[in-house]
Amino acid sequence: MIDLHIHTDNSDGKYTVEQILKMAKEIGLNTISFCDHNVLGAYEKLKNINVKELWDGKIITGIEFDFVYKKKDYHMLGYNFDAQKLNKSKFLDRRSEEELIKEEEERLEFFKNVCKKLNIKLSENLKITSSNIPANDIVKADMQIHEENKKALDKILGEDRKKSFWLGHVTNPESPFYIDFTENLPTAIQVAEEIHNAGGLVVLAHPFEYKSMDNIKFLEEMYDLKILDGIECVHTKHSKEQVLYLEKFCKEHNLIMSGGSDFHDDKRQVLGHTSLGIIDDKYCLRK
Repeated sequence: MIDLHIHTDNSDGKYTVEQILKMAKEIGLNTISFCDHNVLGAYEKLKNINVKELWDGKIITGIEFDFVYKKKDYHMLGYNFDAQKLNKSKFLDRRSEEELIKEEEERLEFFKNVCKKLNIKLSENLKITSSNIPANDIVKADMQIHEENKKALDKILGEDRKKSFWLGHVTNPESPFYIDFTENLPTAIQVAEEIHNAGGLVVLAHPFEYKSMDNIKFLEEMYDLKILDGIECVHTKHSKEQVLYLEKFCKEHNLIMSGGSDFHDDKRQVLGHTSLGIIDDKYCLRK
C-alpha cells in the first residue's frame, strides 16, 4: 500500500512530517511521498529525523507545483528528484510565515464580502491563525455549519459537499469567489524543465479534479507538450471509470502511473486510501 500525494504542515496540511510517518507505520504503508505546494520544507525537516525509528518504509521525493495554462491555475507533481538541486528553483515559494498570513487575511476578507453579497452566512469570529490553514478552507468549513446556507451550498459544493471549493470556485474565473493566482505562475513547460533538470519525473496531478472544463482535452493537450513522464491515475476525487480511463491512457502512451490520496487532514482524506479502497503498489511510478 502506498500514498504518493501527501501534504504536511509545511504547506496546507494539518500534520507534521513526524506525525505522518507514525501514521504511515500504523496503517501499513510501504512507500510515501510528501508533495507540499511549491515548497520542500518536509525534506529539510527529514534531515533532522531518524526516520527508521518512526517507520521503515521508502520515501520518494515529491512536490506539487502550481502552473498556469490558458490563464488558469493547475497542478504538476514532481517525483524522485534531487531535493538539493530543486531547492535552487526560482519557482519555489520562499515567502515568510508573516507574509503568507497577511495574504490569507486579505483573501478571508474578500470571501466574507462575497458571502455577504450572496446571503451566505458565516461566523463572525473567523480569522487566520496559521499559513497552512488557508482562507478558502476556513470559509468552506464554516459555510457548512449554518443550516440556512443549505440551498446555496447545494449549488456551490453539491448535495454531498464533496466538490472542491478551491478548484471549482476560488480558481474558476466564472465564480464570484474567483481570485487570480496566475500572474506570477510558471508555465507547465517551465515547471517540467525544473523537475527534469533536478533528475525528477513529471506527473500531471489529478486531471479529472478540475471543474467546468473538458478534462480529456486538457489531458491530451498536456501530453502534446511532450513534457510528461506520467499521470496521477488514482486520486481521492477520481471515480473508478476515470481511473480506468487514465490507466488506459498511460499504457497507450507509455507513461508511468502514480496514485495518492492528496492527504491534507483526516477529515477530508484517508491516508493511503481513496473511496475505491487502498492505493495499490502498481501506482508507484510504474508503467
